[in-house]
Amino acid sequence: MDGELFGSTQEAVRGVLTVSELTARIKTCLEGAFRSVRVEGEVSNYKLYPSGHRYFSLKDEGAQIRVVLFRGRERFVFGEIRDGQTVIVAGSLGVYEKKGEYQIYAQSVEVRGLGSLLLELEKRKARLAAEGLFDPERKRPLPPFPERIGLVTSRQGAALRDMLRVARNRWPSIGITLAPAQVQGEGAAEDIAQALSALYTLGTADLIVIGRGGGSVEDLWAFNEEIVVRTIAASPVPTISAVGHETDFTLSDLAADHRAPTPTAAAQMAVPDRMEVTERVAGLLLRARRAERHRRETLRREWRIAAGALSDPRPLLQARRYAAAKATDALLENVQRRMREGRDGVSALSSELRLHSPSAWVSRKRGEVALLTERAIRRIDAIRAMPRGRLGLLRGKLVALNPRAVLTRGYAIAAHRDSGAAVRSVSEVFPGEGLDIQVSDGAFGAVVEE
Repeated sequence: MDGELFGSTQEAVRGVLTVSELTARIKTCLEGAFRSVRVEGEVSNYKLYPSGHRYFSLKDEGAQIRVVLFRGRERFVFGEIRDGQTVIVAGSLGVYEKKGEYQIYAQSVEVRGLGSLLLELEKRKARLAAEGLFDPERKRPLPPFPERIGLVTSRQGAALRDMLRVARNRWPSIGITLAPAQVQGEGAAEDIAQALSALYTLGTADLIVIGRGGGSVEDLWAFNEEIVVRTIAASPVPTISAVGHETDFTLSDLAADHRAPTPTAAAQMAVPDRMEVTERVAGLLLRARRAERHRRETLRREWRIAAGALSDPRPLLQARRYAAAKATDALLENVQRRMREGRDGVSALSSELRLHSPSAWVSRKRGEVALLTERAIRRIDAIRAMPRGRLGLLRGKLVALNPRAVLTRGYAIAAHRDSGAAVRSVSEVFPGEGLDIQVSDGAFGAVVEE
């Protein structure tokens, strides 16, 4: 055995092997001794790559080993492989020389059942669900225009950088409060719960995002702990759970009001896009202007129609005069006839003549025209007032969305005097540096003391 491991007598005399030589000897020994193995264990860190290859770890209470299942062996996978499941892997032991690692090259994978972690997760999920912590009725909508958001994540993680970058790009004036927490390992659950409670006590955030990057079931387990789930469910403001990648799942996702597939997506959900809001407001103003212009044109057409119908009453008056003249002639004849009959007949005919005279008819028609004109004017005034009210409402919304309107509520913008860039963090300034402070009614200079 010693000769097989360390090589020939000449190599033993030399006494030194290169890394490649030693690894090659180990590879020969292991692959020769373990050409066919069947190993049972719990799946961890399972990943399916676009190439079709699958990589995961197989572990028990005392050890773990890497497993590779290459593309083309899918038909030999019996069941769906997921983190936490117990499987039996059949294959051969090999050595990946570039990294000096030994691993199982799987020929088949048989899923046996849930591992201990997943069993515990299912039990905990059922118990908390029975208490109503995951009920859809508890879910609250996100505020459309939050002034400040709270972040619970690791200070050193890439998730924090991604969320800050996306939030600042979408809405530069958004306020952000970071409650740093340990998101993995022993004590992480208690640290996350304390960070959430600190944000609740502060009370300045309109919504809270709890997040971290991807990892194995063990890495994300803190977000399955009961103390974290209950603290999220007790939040006084809406919450977003952004733990891991899209395929990862934790109980925090069920307890939060909303779930985001990644921390970056959570920032997009939490903060409105300034460009989209600006375009939306511009579109509403354009629609209001078009509606007002269309209404004015409609009113002009209606006015022309009404004015045209009333523009020249002479033909109608002439016809009425002709009819009245005929009626008058007839009445005169009756008068002459009835004058002979007596004084009472003359009085009745005189009253009838005054009632049907042209002047009486014109007077009645003038009254009707005046009444119709008054009604038309009131209707036109009411129609004109409608688009003006809508336009005033849209102008009020536009003013409220103006970032500088925030300054009137006591806020200020600090900028570097040399570059003019806004100060976003205390880490961007140093003692003795000159700043320009912009408030609602002007600006003044300041110098950083500490």
